[in-house]
Amino acid sequence: MAIVRNKDGMGIKANGFYGEVDPSYEVPSMIGAVAPTGAAVYASQMALNTATGEVYRALATGSTQWIETNIR
Repeated sequence: MAIVRNKDGMGIKANGFYGEVDPSYEVPSMIGAVAPTGAAVYASQMALNTATGEVYRALATGSTQWIETNIR
């Protein structure tokens, strides 16, 4: 997906994200020192645990189930 600026002045609302550009789905949109426990804003949302370096991915929109994606 290309990151493009919305020029209509109305902003973009997609997958629960609101802003002037499309959100990047390749980098974590949530960062914290613990594993995520809250509900995901959109499916496949990524979260980074800064204490351990683990990256988690949400199963579905509104889901509180997160799967660690960088298992060794």
